[in-house]
Amino acid sequence: MDITMKKLTNWISISSIALIVLGLIHLIATIMILPMFRNLGKEQLSIFLFMYLSAGLGTILPGLISKLIIKGLKNKDKRAWDILIICSIYSLLMGIGAIMTMKTNPFAYLMLLIGLLLFVPTVLIKKEIK
Repeated sequence: MDITMKKLTNWISISSIALIVLGLIHLIATIMILPMFRNLGKEQLSIFLFMYLSAGLGTILPGLISKLIIKGLKNKDKRAWDILIICSIYSLLMGIGAIMTMKTNPFAYLMLLIGLLLFVPTVLIKKEIK
Protein backbone atom coordinates (compact mmCIF):
# COMPACT_ATOMS: atom_id res chain seq x y z
CA MET A 1 0.00 0.00 0.00
CA ASP A 2 1.46 3.34 -1.01
CA ILE A 3 1.91 6.28 1.33
CA THR A 4 -1.06 8.24 -0.06
CA MET A 5 -3.48 5.37 0.47
CA LYS A 6 -2.16 4.87 4.01
CA LYS A 7 -2.59 8.56 4.86
CA LEU A 8 -6.10 8.68 3.40
CA THR A 9 -7.26 5.54 5.20
CA ASN A 10 -5.80 6.90 8.46
CA TRP A 11 -7.67 10.16 7.87
CA ILE A 12 -10.89 8.21 7.25
CA SER A 13 -10.29 6.12 10.36
CA ILE A 14 -9.82 9.19 12.57
CA SER A 15 -12.91 10.87 11.08
CA SER A 16 -14.92 7.70 11.65
CA ILE A 17 -13.88 7.53 15.29
CA ALA A 18 -14.77 11.22 15.69
CA LEU A 19 -18.28 10.50 14.33
CA ILE A 20 -18.71 7.59 16.73
CA VAL A 21 -17.57 9.69 19.69
CA LEU A 22 -19.82 12.62 18.71
CA GLY A 23 -22.79 10.25 18.42
CA LEU A 24 -22.04 8.71 21.82
CA ILE A 25 -21.81 12.18 23.36
CA HIS A 26 -25.21 12.94 21.82
CA LEU A 27 -26.73 9.80 23.30
CA ILE A 28 -25.24 10.45 26.75
CA ALA A 29 -26.42 14.07 26.62
CA THR A 30 -29.98 12.79 26.37
CA ILE A 31 -29.91 12.14 30.10
CA MET A 32 -28.99 15.77 30.79
CA ILE A 33 -31.23 17.35 28.14
CA LEU A 34 -34.44 15.42 28.79
CA PRO A 35 -35.32 17.12 32.11
CA MET A 36 -35.24 20.49 30.32
CA PHE A 37 -38.28 19.40 28.31
CA ARG A 38 -40.55 18.15 31.11
CA ASN A 39 -43.11 20.80 30.14
CA LEU A 40 -43.86 18.93 26.93
CA GLY A 41 -46.83 16.62 26.86
CA LYS A 42 -46.22 12.89 27.04
CA GLU A 43 -46.54 12.42 23.26
CA GLN A 44 -44.34 15.41 22.41
CA LEU A 45 -41.74 14.29 24.94
CA SER A 46 -41.62 10.79 23.45
CA ILE A 47 -41.26 12.29 19.95
CA PHE A 48 -38.44 14.52 21.19
CA LEU A 49 -36.74 11.57 22.88
CA PHE A 50 -37.03 9.44 19.75
CA MET A 51 -35.62 12.18 17.51
CA TYR A 52 -32.79 12.99 19.92
CA LEU A 53 -31.76 9.34 20.20
CA SER A 54 -32.14 8.89 16.44
CA ALA A 55 -29.78 11.79 15.80
CA GLY A 56 -27.17 10.22 18.07
CA LEU A 57 -27.52 6.79 16.48
CA GLY A 58 -27.62 8.41 13.04
CA THR A 59 -24.23 9.92 13.78
CA ILE A 60 -22.71 6.71 15.13
CA LEU A 61 -23.84 4.50 12.23
CA PRO A 62 -21.90 6.14 9.37
CA GLY A 63 -18.88 6.32 11.66
CA LEU A 64 -19.07 2.60 12.39
CA ILE A 65 -19.63 1.68 8.76
CA SER A 66 -16.79 3.90 7.57
CA LYS A 67 -14.46 2.40 10.18
CA LEU A 68 -15.42 -1.16 9.25
CA ILE A 69 -14.82 -0.75 5.51
CA ILE A 70 -11.26 0.56 5.79
CA LYS A 71 -9.87 -2.91 5.08
CA GLY A 72 -11.89 -2.96 1.85
CA LEU A 73 -10.47 0.43 0.91
CA LYS A 74 -6.93 -0.80 1.55
CA ASN A 75 -7.71 -3.72 -0.80
CA LYS A 76 -8.99 -1.15 -3.34
CA ASP A 77 -12.50 -2.62 -3.32
CA LYS A 78 -14.84 -0.33 -5.26
CA ARG A 79 -17.84 -1.46 -3.20
CA ALA A 80 -16.11 -0.19 -0.07
CA TRP A 81 -15.69 3.21 -1.70
CA ASP A 82 -19.34 3.21 -2.82
CA ILE A 83 -20.42 2.65 0.78
CA LEU A 84 -17.96 5.25 2.05
CA ILE A 85 -19.23 7.95 -0.30
CA ILE A 86 -22.78 7.35 0.94
CA CYS A 87 -21.63 7.61 4.58
CA SER A 88 -19.57 10.73 3.91
CA ILE A 89 -22.34 12.54 2.01
CA TYR A 90 -24.83 11.60 4.73
CA SER A 91 -22.48 12.92 7.44
CA LEU A 92 -21.85 16.11 5.50
CA LEU A 93 -25.59 16.68 5.05
CA MET A 94 -26.14 16.05 8.76
CA GLY A 95 -23.56 18.74 9.50
CA ILE A 96 -25.16 21.21 7.10
CA GLY A 97 -28.60 20.50 8.53
CA ALA A 98 -27.30 20.83 12.09
CA ILE A 99 -25.93 24.29 11.40
CA MET A 100 -29.07 25.38 9.57
CA THR A 101 -31.24 24.40 12.53
CA MET A 102 -28.92 25.08 15.49
CA LYS A 103 -26.73 28.06 14.64
CA THR A 104 -25.70 28.61 18.27
CA ASN A 105 -24.81 24.99 19.05
CA PRO A 106 -21.05 24.34 18.80
CA PHE A 107 -21.73 20.64 18.25
CA ALA A 108 -23.51 21.51 15.00
CA TYR A 109 -20.29 23.05 13.70
CA LEU A 110 -18.35 20.05 14.97
CA MET A 111 -20.67 17.76 13.01
CA LEU A 112 -20.05 19.78 9.85
CA LEU A 113 -16.30 19.71 10.44
CA ILE A 114 -16.26 15.95 10.95
CA GLY A 115 -18.49 15.49 7.89
CA LEU A 116 -16.00 17.48 5.83
CA LEU A 117 -13.09 15.55 7.34
CA LEU A 118 -14.70 12.33 6.15
CA PHE A 119 -15.85 13.65 2.78
CA VAL A 120 -12.51 15.10 1.64
CA PRO A 121 -10.46 11.87 1.93
CA THR A 122 -13.37 9.95 0.42
CA VAL A 123 -13.15 12.08 -2.71
CA LEU A 124 -9.33 11.94 -2.75
CA ILE A 125 -9.16 8.16 -2.29
CA LYS A 126 -11.39 7.56 -5.31
CA LYS A 127 -8.43 7.85 -7.68
CA GLU A 128 -6.66 5.08 -5.70
CA ILE A 129 -9.59 2.67 -6.13
CA LYS A 130 -9.64 0.78 -9.41
